[in-house]
Amino acid sequence: MAVPTSSPAWRITVRTAQMVRASLVASVVFLRELLRRRRVNGREAWAYALGDALVRLCTTLGATFIKVGQIASTRADLLPKGLVTELATLRDRVPAFPFAEVRRIVEHDFGRPLEEIYARFDQTPVAAASVAQVHRAVLRSSGETVAVKVRRPDILDKLKLDRSILLFVGRTLERLIPSVRLMALEGALRSFCDAVGEQVHLTNEARNNERFTANFADDPDVLFPRLHLEACSDAVLTMEFIDGVHEDELETRGVNVHALVATGMRCVCRMIFLHGFVHSDLHPGNMRFLPPGRIVLLDLGLIGQLTDEDRLMTARTLFALSTGDGVTVARAFYDNAPHTATPDYAAYEREMVAFVDNVRRQGLANLQVTAEIGRIFDILRRHRIQARSHMTMVNLAMMTAEGLGKRLAPELSLTDEALPYLAEALGLPAPRATA
Repeated sequence: MAVPTSSPAWRITVRTAQMVRASLVASVVFLRELLRRRRVNGREAWAYALGDALVRLCTTLGATFIKVGQIASTRADLLPKGLVTELATLRDRVPAFPFAEVRRIVEHDFGRPLEEIYARFDQTPVAAASVAQVHRAVLRSSGETVAVKVRRPDILDKLKLDRSILLFVGRTLERLIPSVRLMALEGALRSFCDAVGEQVHLTNEARNNERFTANFADDPDVLFPRLHLEACSDAVLTMEFIDGVHEDELETRGVNVHALVATGMRCVCRMIFLHGFVHSDLHPGNMRFLPPGRIVLLDLGLIGQLTDEDRLMTARTLFALSTGDGVTVARAFYDNAPHTATPDYAAYEREMVAFVDNVRRQGLANLQVTAEIGRIFDILRRHRIQARSHMTMVNLAMMTAEGLGKRLAPELSLTDEALPYLAEALGLPAPRATA
């Protein structure tokens, strides 16, 4: 009996065929890139070549895979540097979808013509991402210029379909390849898909916005766009349009760069060590700057929540790193690892202690937090220890803050800014930073 073309089984079959075809093309790309990059990248050539092939694969398969690739690019604890570097390029690889679909979604969700809600609605989006795109508009009720975020029309169905296929592949590979089990591939894929699943429901972003706004209500320099809830749904978010200053215009637009960087570092430290509620998609594209030294954070769909245990573990680990306690750093990562296959713990501990001793000798003033966490991830991979997922989220947020400082105010140290919050989280006096 023929299988109906609208049935789930048929759709899975077709989608699987698309994935197989795209994977074969990606394999050819991988081999070609490996040969080309061998002369340039040496031992890491395979990671860069694989990353390039996966970027092409994700781009071909669409929004769901692009988002999974974007999230995977934050997992420096599981994936080699070259692979992570290439996957990070997926942030700007998403084409816009037609305005006719935008209109259909808005009118479906609100049950009336788009023109009754918005006096003006620009058909060309100001930004297009894997989950949604953003249009500038003017509210008819108030005349306020707003940003309207509209979810991609096909992403819910594709996510459901792609999730089933990806988890099946992950399960199969874990059964067939013993080394894959250490990576907990099925669990990692499940986490990626869950993260995407949270982000595609814009009501979740609205709730995140409210929580972030409450968490920073006492800090006038950390802002979040105000929502117009009467024009919000699961597929549409209407919020104030914030036309902030670009990074290359800061000094000419009345922005105090030193204050701005201090604000960014303070914001990230409070998220991690005090609130346990962290923006997990922080990058320059999701930030706007306002005079004199204010930061507006956008795109709040992907967040990480740290349990009290996670938050304290993070604080203890970074505090131990800053004070040169390598034994504590080694033990913290090992005891809290979801998966370990360490053949020689003593060798692992010796390497971690030597690394931390070297960091201590350099002095706190020269400590680059995210670079050192990246080196810790390298040690963990070599000794087959998986870091808890929240550490990659922490590193990503701190990387953004530290990168902002390096570019704009290199005299400021993320370590110096973080120590008071580490101490507060642990109930300890903060040590003085040393040169």
